[in-house]
Amino acid sequence: MERNSLEIERDSLKGFAKLTKKWELQSRIDRKNEEIDLLIVGLSGIVKRYGFQNVHDFYKTFAVSKTANAEYRDKAERWEEKYGENTGRQEKESVYKRIQNHQRGKTDIQTKQTSKSRDGGAR
Repeated sequence: MERNSLEIERDSLKGFAKLTKKWELQSRIDRKNEEIDLLIVGLSGIVKRYGFQNVHDFYKTFAVSKTANAEYRDKAERWEEKYGENTGRQEKESVYKRIQNHQRGKTDIQTKQTSKSRDGGAR
């Protein structure tokens, strides 16, 4: 990031500043390039310690595992929506409502039978 900004600054120099400041900026860019090369070598050593041939192989494996992780999370969310704790509460509520409806139905039937028997005796 810093190297890119230095290169842009170097490339945008004009006139006398181009002659004087260009060499300073170029040396700073060269130092950044050396730092980047050291980091690349270090990264290569790290991935080799973990069994990868090179950094490219590591990144390929990382991309595959990232995709697999995203798919797993998506499936876990769908499972949670379908079978999770909140679903259990809804099922309990619906069972409770069914029991209440059943009891109301029995009460209604008893009330109708009682009123029929009263009506039948009045004739």
